Amino acid sequence: MPDHNFNREKRRLPRSEHHLKVQPRKERLNDDGSDDVIDITPKKPRSGVAPSKHFKPDTKYKTTIQSSESSGKSRSPSYSQRFVAVEVPVKKPFCHIIPKTPPAVNQRKLFLQNLSELCGPKVIVVNEIDESSPSTSFQFVRESLLGNGVSRATEEFMSGCSCRKDNGRNIGCEYLSCECLDDSAENHDAKKVFPYSAAKKDPGCLRNFYLESRHHIYECNGHCNCDENCKNRNVQHGRRVQLEIFKTHNRGWGLRCPVFLRKGEFIDSYRGEIITFEEAEKRAKSRSQDEENYFMNFDKFTEPEAITKTEFLATFPDKVNWHARQVRDGEWEVYHKDGQEMWLNPEYVPYKYVCDGMYVGGPTRFMNHSCDPNCRLFTVSYNHGDRDLYDLAFFTLEEIPAGTELTFDYKDEDDRSVITDQQALEVKKRDGYMPQRCLCGSPDCRRYFFN
Repeated sequence: MPDHNFNREKRRLPRSEHHLKVQPRKERLNDDGSDDVIDITPKKPRSGVAPSKHFKPDTKYKTTIQSSESSGKSRSPSYSQRFVAVEVPVKKPFCHIIPKTPPAVNQRKLFLQNLSELCGPKVIVVNEIDESSPSTSFQFVRESLLGNGVSRATEEFMSGCSCRKDNGRNIGCEYLSCECLDDSAENHDAKKVFPYSAAKKDPGCLRNFYLESRHHIYECNGHCNCDENCKNRNVQHGRRVQLEIFKTHNRGWGLRCPVFLRKGEFIDSYRGEIITFEEAEKRAKSRSQDEENYFMNFDKFTEPEAITKTEFLATFPDKVNWHARQVRDGEWEVYHKDGQEMWLNPEYVPYKYVCDGMYVGGPTRFMNHSCDPNCRLFTVSYNHGDRDLYDLAFFTLEEIPAGTELTFDYKDEDDRSVITDQQALEVKKRDGYMPQRCLCGSPDCRRYFFN
């Protein structure tokens, strides 16, 4: 018989880890006095009672119930047995939880939600290369955002034409009467030319006269007497073609159209955050040379920075000493182009604004460079009185089959001369950075371009 008159000794179990909610087992102690093991649900310790010095954090404990000999009196096991609680540490495996990055599918979902905010036909994302998606830090916007220090010309500087709404087959303005053509370029016959075709085969497409040049485009506006269906309103109505942002094999993300595009067709505008020239200089210095450049300068009406020495002497004969002083003070370094000395143009003034498309913009932000492009960026105005701000619009230069990548020339010059490795190293030595190697794969590739 078990002896119940044993010397009582009880050591308090540690009770500090109250998150371990273990339910006690509901079984009775054995009548034969054999050892049994139960779990005790932790309770809050009484005030002033310290836990065992053997207690170790993050360790689970079992309690062993040891029975002793009985004195002969028979009682219910729940009252008759006394026990000694012995701490038996049970090792807990070490576990280090690593925060998970959002799965690629979630990143694509966030990017598509952002993309759905755009107006016009749906823009989709296609990746047949890997599981990546465009950066979710890029925000799509319907129109450019104006930064600090940037403002558009007020309405008092805006004027419109007085054309009849039913002119020319009810498609709006005519050549002889439209005041919006006053500032437009003239063709070889010294006639003003509307930028867009009204022919049934290519309505709304940019005419060859503009495609083969870089003339500024003037559209009608809200102050004009013509209506929204006027043939001289195109870019202001926004994108009307489907687009796909897709992953290329070697040039990151690109842009294409899933349907056939006509020559001169409007793609979309280039949008972003419009900032001052000074702010753009600060951002350029804060970004590394390896980062891609998404700056677009509003320099359409800026005089060229350099002119030939011959033109300088003929136009500004009284500025020779001024030019010599600029060279002496290190403000200008004479260089040669096409065998002629290039001098600083006294009328040159840096442009006021820059469009930064790095973090906000539209689908055209994903267009890649090509030395033989199929698109070109044109400048478009609605307010003839505002020469500092206007739209930047992409048009096709040729017929483009469905699924073909849309590209434009970052340099946007007629100069097709190849930049050799030696010339690139000379640029690095002179300017402190290496021109970026071109990956367009065109037969006319210049090998390098300036980022």
